[in-house]
Amino acid sequence: MPTREHEIPLRLVQNRPDMAPALLESLGIEVPHHTEALNTSSVLTNCDPKEFNSDGAVVLREGTENVMAVVIERQHGHDQGKRRSWPAYLVTLRVRLRCPTVLLVLCPTDAVAAWCARPIRTGHPGFDLAPLTIGPGRTPKVTGVERARALPELAVLSARAHGDDDPEALKAMVEALNSTAEENRTFYYDYVLAGLNEAARKELEGLMSVGTYEWQSDFARKYVGIGREEGREEGLEEGREEGREEGRAYEAARSVITILESRGLTLTPHTRRRIETCTDLPTLEQWIPKAIEADTPEDLFT
Repeated sequence: MPTREHEIPLRLVQNRPDMAPALLESLGIEVPHHTEALNTSSVLTNCDPKEFNSDGAVVLREGTENVMAVVIERQHGHDQGKRRSWPAYLVTLRVRLRCPTVLLVLCPTDAVAAWCARPIRTGHPGFDLAPLTIGPGRTPKVTGVERARALPELAVLSARAHGDDDPEALKAMVEALNSTAEENRTFYYDYVLAGLNEAARKELEGLMSVGTYEWQSDFARKYVGIGREEGREEGLEEGREEGREEGRAYEAARSVITILESRGLTLTPHTRRRIETCTDLPTLEQWIPKAIEADTPEDLFT
């Protein structure tokens, strides 16, 4: 089951397809001139009849002509099976859209990004795929308000990646939220808040207090500033705590899987899914020391 941490970066790209070329340009990739960026079907099916489904796909168009396609993947850890599928995603989308196609992998850590960037050997001379990857360290930093308002979803990724060290990224993100659909604003804000360290959370929450910062954004004035409805802060805090709890559960699940894999143990799809979908933090915390000594992954559950 896809987790919140998996889905939100993908939703940012789906909500704002212009993010795809912006992220590619941040990696030094030359993006062709285009007049629009659109989501396209991420179902990449061949006649096998196996169905390949990427996490997302964007097509850049110049008028009515497709000039570049981007396969978007979100990868949390070491998954050789997924890497074996990536060349198929790339080739299938290229055949369908008849234009140059690139693979962009969004990763939660720089270590995962480095692992995903390793060339994929297909066996054919000269046909090796080196995925383009972005972790926190290579996420474009957005601190200017105009840039943030032009691509608010990129500002959200920037604040999540750089907000621990740069308060300007947090200010730019909140100012930009007024440029997003209203139903996304609080959702984006809570996503960033849940990913920050304690000091950065206090910084952001302090900025959102009345009188601390002269907000230009309607979002801040409406949701956390002047005229805030009584009781809303309590509801927001509950939502933030829920997001933080989900984040801690996700990190604990990843720790369990990392420990087992580092010991050379093989996880069945059922076992991996059971760990990844567990949302009970105390249970996951009990599994971590078990993972260090277990003879098999299934011993966690006994």
